[in-house]
Amino acid sequence: MRIALGSDHRGAQIAQKIAADVLLREHYAGLAAARRYGERLVGAHLISGASCSDSFDESERAESDEEIAIYSLKRTAPGQVEISKPDFEREETGDATKAVDYPDVAAAVAEAVASGEADKGILICGTGIGMCVAANKIRGVRAAVCCNEVAAELSRRHNDANVLCLSGEFLGVAEIEALVRIWLTTPFDGDRHARRVDKISALERETGL
Repeated sequence: MRIALGSDHRGAQIAQKIAADVLLREHYAGLAAARRYGERLVGAHLISGASCSDSFDESERAESDEEIAIYSLKRTAPGQVEISKPDFEREETGDATKAVDYPDVAAAVAEAVASGEADKGILICGTGIGMCVAANKIRGVRAAVCCNEVAAELSRRHNDANVLCLSGEFLGVAEIEALVRIWLTTPFDGDRHARRVDKISALERETGL
């Protein structure tokens, strides 16, 4: 999977934990790179070769053509996102103590999802609400704030949510990691729900969003 992961300064530590514990995992070769970044995983990033499957082992990784790597994401224009190798020593957003404007991060992650550069997106701020509001301004994005496992599952099954928004301050690390795993592994049910999602897309076209 290619997961766009974004956080402001209030979600940087949680983003680091999600990247290392859920998306990259202990047995990934790419984890060494994630550890180098410490708690500086603030801003918008693309994690290539991500998986949250307990059965994803070295043999499965060897069969995959997808590189396990972390890239920086930056929205350069409406509908455009720049993907580059990160330099956390130089990037201003590499300082997890420095305030970051969440709409900028949300836009970069949302554009990556809408353009197909990422399969799904995960956003973390203090409450998850600001990220969700901003991400939903990008056409084709269905962002959902989830604070429990039922909401995470149903946002996928019923709404085909493609961006998960989380609170970095109201939820514990174990809770957040469980929500991410459920959300990433739950399929869209389709059927009557597909008709309703199509109507959401129609509203976007009608309003110009």
